[in-house]
Amino acid sequence: MLTARRAAAAVAGTLIALFTAACTGHPAAAPADPGPPASVAPASPAATGTPAISGVLYYLAPDQPSPLFRSTPTGLTRVLAAAGYEVNVSPDGQQVAFIGDDNELQVTDRDGNHARTVMHGVANEGVEPIWSPDGTRLLVARLVPNGPGGTPGIVEVATGRFTPLPHDPGGIHYLWSADGRHLGYATGVCELGVSDPDGFNARPVPVLGSTDPKVNPDLRRSCDPFSISPDGSRMAVILHTGDMPDGDIGRSFGANAVIDTRTGASVRLPVTGTVTAVLFQRDGSMLVRSSTGLVLLSADGTVLARATESAAAEKLLLLAYVPA
Repeated sequence: MLTARRAAAAVAGTLIALFTAACTGHPAAAPADPGPPASVAPASPAATGTPAISGVLYYLAPDQPSPLFRSTPTGLTRVLAAAGYEVNVSPDGQQVAFIGDDNELQVTDRDGNHARTVMHGVANEGVEPIWSPDGTRLLVARLVPNGPGGTPGIVEVATGRFTPLPHDPGGIHYLWSADGRHLGYATGVCELGVSDPDGFNARPVPVLGSTDPKVNPDLRRSCDPFSISPDGSRMAVILHTGDMPDGDIGRSFGANAVIDTRTGASVRLPVTGTVTAVLFQRDGSMLVRSSTGLVLLSADGTVLARATESAAAEKLLLLAYVPA
């Protein structure tokens, strides 16, 4: 069931093993970069009588060097010409972090200007720069001298000071909950985990990734977490079952399921169409992207707003949403 890359990572269960595996990105399930669609509005109110979604959407072109775009009232504006897959937007939408050439952690403003190097020697596969809830720190992995892998830790954006996590939970594709109290992550064998922000009290999400047919008859698993709820109780992930291919260590974008991290059960979403992305917000609400459009759901699943994306925006990967 598991690919050679996933199985090899299981031997050590650490970032060192993971980074020795294949390091190409997951194939993106989207067409090639259509170029800057600045003249096309990214979204419009859905004709359903519900309020329109307000705020700013960030999109990434699926093919490297993966330009980054931000929505505006008149269309999409290009923020970075070459953001790559290791890019993330701060919770307030005012800063962008990405890993540039020579493994440098770069931070810019929301327009892609005033770039500065925050840290050198940052691993660029498996651990993307993840913003803290207050936007002052980033979780990254520092390269191991003369060897593969990386040491996860926290870097202060203002000073560049790096502090390793007191405990390495051995994850990839970390997420940081909005309450600041939880890290979500995947492992190299398509299990999910949750820990404290210092890496301690790591626990696996039940069922997910288990190869015991009695426990997990559908072979449900995920190595691609996309977003996490404010209290860490749910994660939006790309869920695989059966003999579906799992890909490699590279980052994937989007989600087709929401998982309860306490039980491993899937959470039903009151949306139509095929779900392709779920972005949790600070208040527990969720922006859901599906084949029928964008839906903003409250924490309890009530539909709050809707929007229809333009054809140009639909061809891009949805990276972030910053409410108005």
